[in-house]
Amino acid sequence: MIRPDPLLGGIDARGTVPRATLEELSRTGREHLRPLYSAMLDPGISLLMVHQRGGRFGIEGTGGFVALIGDDTDCALGPRGFHKRSIRRLAAQVRSIVIVASDIEPRAYAAVAALASVGFGALLVETRPEQEGAWLETFKAAAPRTPILLVTPIAGNA
Repeated sequence: MIRPDPLLGGIDARGTVPRATLEELSRTGREHLRPLYSAMLDPGISLLMVHQRGGRFGIEGTGGFVALIGDDTDCALGPRGFHKRSIRRLAAQVRSIVIVASDIEPRAYAAVAALASVGFGALLVETRPEQEGAWLETFKAAAPRTPILLVTPIAGNA
């Protein structure tokens, strides 16, 4: 989990990032991630980035957060590429889930950043179209009352 460092030290074992680095990333980082970095300028906001086959993971503490699940590599593995219990537990913690199975949609990232900014947890999965259904079914089972936004390719454009 990444949190802003209230002091100006480097990234430490707790995953804190210097405020100056976050400010720079919020201006110059990858465009779709800038809202996440901007939200993290508030010391109460956290960002959890999870990669395939990374083992167990979770959110510590309280406050708003965005969990970003990276399953959009050359070979998307879907939920089976991630620690099952961690995925279920995380899905039950969040206010909203976004599955991006198409090209990057910056508004989806801005939406989860906005939720975090007002103190809620949000989960965004970056995946490929072939794993869209598996993620959707996993979240419907793990968090049946949590709203899910699906960003999917238009038929014939995938």
